[in-house]
Amino acid sequence: MHSVTPPSKKVRPIKTAVVIALWVVALWRLPAAIRIPRQRPLWTAFACVAVASTIARPAVKSIVILPTGINNLATVLQHILGMGGSTAVLFFVIAMAKPDALRWGRPLLYSCAAVGSALLVVFFALTPRPVETHNFFEANLGQPMGTAYCLTFLGYLTVAMTIASWLFLSYGRRAAGTSLRAGLRLLGVGAAFGAIYTSWRIGHMTTRLAGVPFVADDDTAQSVADLVEYTSIALIILGNSVPAVGVLWRTITYRRALTEVRPLWAQLIEAAPGVVLDEPVGRSPRLQLHRRLIEIWDVVLILRAHASAELLAAAHREAQTAGLSPDVTARLAEAMWIRVAWLAAVQGAEPRADASQEAADEQDTEFDAEVRKALGLARAFRDPRTTAFVRQHQEQPA
Repeated sequence: MHSVTPPSKKVRPIKTAVVIALWVVALWRLPAAIRIPRQRPLWTAFACVAVASTIARPAVKSIVILPTGINNLATVLQHILGMGGSTAVLFFVIAMAKPDALRWGRPLLYSCAAVGSALLVVFFALTPRPVETHNFFEANLGQPMGTAYCLTFLGYLTVAMTIASWLFLSYGRRAAGTSLRAGLRLLGVGAAFGAIYTSWRIGHMTTRLAGVPFVADDDTAQSVADLVEYTSIALIILGNSVPAVGVLWRTITYRRALTEVRPLWAQLIEAAPGVVLDEPVGRSPRLQLHRRLIEIWDVVLILRAHASAELLAAAHREAQTAGLSPDVTARLAEAMWIRVAWLAAVQGAEPRADASQEAADEQDTEFDAEVRKALGLARAFRDPRTTAFVRQHQEQPA
């Protein structure tokens, strides 16, 4: 017959929400973990914490844990999984921020996790556990073996979360992409809160064992610990989600851009169908858009042979009269001469002997900037001022 100290009713909804959120993230990351090896450590971390949080739920504990007759078996299983999860986080961030360190860091991390887990089992076996308790930390305040057990677990997590926080924040400063940088910084801050949580617990337990006052009474210390712990989990979940949301947003943006530049591409390739590449490009909107941009700029280079210096100058003068921003003016002037040159090309005109030898605009190496440039050209191509310019110059094709 077990005697169980019940959890506070105030924290039950929060704990339930945390468990659900952890499982959502773990299941969401599973397909990427299957496809991409470097994503597996982070998925392992969330899966470990999700399982650890689940086995502590009263319904699961009553079915799986309590029938074993081992008081607080769920606690030691939770903490071993917690060590495994924090080790997986270190694998992930080291592989991302300092991949060369994995050669010597991998065996060290495995060894530390194995030794830490073994110490947990030993101290757990030596800790008196007359009843099943809800909060193992509170139940063992001032108890030598129980404190040794808790300090082993908390010390491991403190070191792991401190290192992870430092690496996340360091790599977050130089990572490519706004959403990735934001996500890494949130992960770093979340790991820092995790280290603060474990340090707070260590301070509380060591002072109680030594019989000296802590900065707060036991109830306040528990409330602060819960607040910091849930803040840490929330920040880590948010940090994990931000880059994925960024990827989703970029995918939507590239798909819309692909739709917008397709009419421009379809019209331009009529003048030079040979620029269209035959190799399959896959289903990625980014790759499809990249292919379309390459083909668009290839046609523009070909159409230079149909554009005289006078045509370029006239297009530039006409665009400037619109009083637009420099970038929009440049795209409008480009659209004007391209449409005139395109018309000459599709009508079968030979390249001009006096064609402009001016170098084409250098293409931007930053993909999003290149996309913005192509979108600007597509809009300028449809501009009524471009149509009027073509009408003025089509009798004297470039």
